[in-house]
Amino acid sequence: MKVLGTGCALPGVPVSTKDLLDRIERNFSINTRLGTAIGRRLSISHRHLSREVKERFETPRAGDRNPELAARAVAMALGNAGLPLARLQYLIGHTATPARPLPPNIAEVADLLGHTRPYGELRQACTGFANALQWAEGLLSKPDADPVAIVGSEVGSVFFDPSALGEDPGQWVNLVQMGDGAASILLGPEDGEPGAHVEKAFFGHLGPGRSPGFSLEEGGSDYPAIRPGRLVATFRHDFEAVREGGVELFRAGLAAAQESGVDLSRLTAIVPHQVNGRIGAWLGEAFHLPVELFFVNAARVGNLGSAAIWVALHELRASGTLKPGDRVLILGAEATQYLYGGFEYVHG
Repeated sequence: MKVLGTGCALPGVPVSTKDLLDRIERNFSINTRLGTAIGRRLSISHRHLSREVKERFETPRAGDRNPELAARAVAMALGNAGLPLARLQYLIGHTATPARPLPPNIAEVADLLGHTRPYGELRQACTGFANALQWAEGLLSKPDADPVAIVGSEVGSVFFDPSALGEDPGQWVNLVQMGDGAASILLGPEDGEPGAHVEKAFFGHLGPGRSPGFSLEEGGSDYPAIRPGRLVATFRHDFEAVREGGVELFRAGLAAAQESGVDLSRLTAIVPHQVNGRIGAWLGEAFHLPVELFFVNAARVGNLGSAAIWVALHELRASGTLKPGDRVLILGAEATQYLYGGFEYVHG
């Protein structure tokens, strides 16, 4: 598939870990020593947030809601490609933190853009990009097909309740690891002309029979109520399961990439899921690859879930470091139900 353009939308100004923890201490009278240590261990210094972290329950700022960020990212991608909205045949969204259960998040994104043609949505997190590409590939199978936009967006910061910090250490990870944002890619059918391409897309899972490593249970039909004593639905971690499954997922993804024809010796860069600022060093050691090969922006924006890969690819494309013909392996991993996926990006 031809890459026609990319776009990104991050809410507000970067918030440092020190500033974030100062807000927690000042507004909620909570000692933040543990948060400081976790932030250092994860090597995340900044992130962008759609909330102020002043109150226990907060909704996103006006203009920085999930569908608003997504719409801004798609608009930027269209501008980057120099194409009018009317050319867009289909709009695909993927997110784990929609503005509401119904109508779908992507419906409001379409409304904000003025998109009147079909759209659809995946309720998925860190590997939503890889699943969306499977969808796009079918839509772009005809040489004369109109472009397809994919947008990943997350506003996970609102699913954090400061009062839960004392009882659930995992909430410290939610606080310092996660960021908010959206990013989009605009794809067209292969036309044989020079330019950037997405090749060798793959998607898979290791999850049957396993309990989720990362979940948001409240708000679904199984558990529609907020848990007693809580004000906000919160993400839950099974850290042991994530530790055990993390390297397994990346190994499965790397194997799938090589089976699809990716030649590691020809790569200019690898963009892994941006789980933390140390992910490049960790994967380099695990796979015996040079650390310099990995492009990691999590230290500056945090873990953006559904938006992470598209934000990283947009930044890498905009950095000016890639030359035509350079090859980049995108390698995603998701702890929810142990999903992996990716593709090879060829710069043009």
